[in-house]
Parts: sequence; structure tokens; C-alpha cells
Amino acid sequence: MEKIAIINLKGGVGKSVTTINLAAEFGARGLQVLVVDLDKQANTTKFFNALDYDSPSTADLLTCTVSIGDMIQMTPVKNVDMIPANMRLLMANKQVLLDTSEPQQTRLRDALDNIMLELPFGEDEYNICLMDCPPDLDMGSINALCAADWVIIPVDCDEWATDGLQEVLDQMEKLRMYYNPRLKLAGVLLTKYNRTNAEKQVAKDVSDSGAPLLKSVIRYTVKVKEARSAHKPLREYAPGGTATQDYSDLADELLEIVGLNVSNVDTKNGGDGND
Repeated sequence: MEKIAIINLKGGVGKSVTTINLAAEFGARGLQVLVVDLDKQANTTKFFNALDYDSPSTADLLTCTVSIGDMIQMTPVKNVDMIPANMRLLMANKQVLLDTSEPQQTRLRDALDNIMLELPFGEDEYNICLMDCPPDLDMGSINALCAADWVIIPVDCDEWATDGLQEVLDQMEKLRMYYNPRLKLAGVLLTKYNRTNAEKQVAKDVSDSGAPLLKSVIRYTVKVKEARSAHKPLREYAPGGTATQDYSDLADELLEIVGLNVSNVDTKNGGDGND
């Protein structure tokens, strides 16, 4: 299972939108996808109508109080399951910091490594895990970076776009050294792209930071907001839209980066990319 953390210390840059639409694109290609929502705002969870304070969530995962197999919920999107989040993550982060009886930074990694042992008999193995991180370096983000194979940093193309970028890169380097030597940066993803001089400056600022830019960019369109409000992935809400094509291109680019060949994936659940 390839694990991808989607992180930026700024809010509103498209982390959740990217998580949701990448999951839908991967699922449409026949991949089995697990989405882990680690943001207390729970936007991804709300999108999938999975917000429920009575059900297990990533707060329970971080505090090691519930088996990961009991947290996973199905979503309406083909081949996509998720572990939801809620505001209980606020207290969970404090509990993790105070609890030294279990490793603090690797709880998510350990749970994901053992996921097949805890899934019901007959469940399919997941091909990709997408982790939607909060806009800060709390224990959820730290656990995601310690669990991830790859990192995507969405950056919206406005003033102060690269604020916090260097902090993420520095944190990745520290965690790579001490906890996760396989952690790699897939690239910075430009979102809300309008092809103006502002975008060119943002791209230059990212390049100056030493971080690679992904070839794919997500063009600005009101359809992104409309699709989110309708609780539908872009490929379903606006099949011919520009951002829909951009997320499709991004999914293909990432599959090439991580080295996952869709033709070798078991598609017995019917994912053929043509739904």
C-alpha cells in the first residue's frame, strides 16, 4: 500500500479537495483507496457525510483505543473507504503528548502496517492510502509524515502562497532522519491556478525553496466549490470540467511517480475508469 500525506501549514489551499478528488480518480481506475482524515475540522469527513461523534475516528486511532478495522467506513465513492475525523482530535493530540507508554510518532504507521490483520475476512487489500493533514504540525501531521511514503504539498496561487513551506520541508527532513527514512516529496501542487504573473512568481518561489513542482496544476474554477457543496467528486459533478481533467492528470502523474501500475491491479470490484 502506497501512503501519501497531503499537507500544508496554511488553510484553504485545497488539501481536502485534493484528497477527495484524488481518491475518486484512483478509485475510478480500479484502485482500492483508504482515506484517513487527520484534520479536526473534518472537511473530508463532512464531504463523505461520515461525521459522527458516536463512531470511532482518527482520535481513537491516535490514542490507541480502538482497532483500526473498526474505524473504517465505506463511502459512496467507488472503491473508496475512509477513517473519519471530528473535533475530538483536539483532546487526542494532548493525550498523545502526555502518553509515553506507546510510541507517539508512529501510531498511525503501526496501525496501517497491521491493517490487513484487522480487516474482516475477504476484504480487499488497499492499494493507496491518502492522509488529509491539518494546517499545523500537531501529532496528527507528525504521525502522517512518519507513516507516509510520499508527500504532496498543495500551494494556492495567491500572496504569501509559500508561507510555511520551508517549515514542512524542515520537518520532513527531521522525521526522515529519525523515524521514516523512506519519506519522499512527490512535489508541490499549484492550486487555484489562473496563468497570471502571480502564478509565475509562486512557481519561482517554490523552485527557489528547492522543492520540486508537480507537472499537473489545478486550474481555478467555481465548479470546485459547487462540487464540494454537492458532496460529489469533480469527475461526477463536472465530468468535462477543467479542474476535473487536472485531477485526472494529477492522478496519472502520481501513479507514475509512486510506480503503481494500474494494469496490475485487481479490478474485481468493477473499477475501470469509465464510470
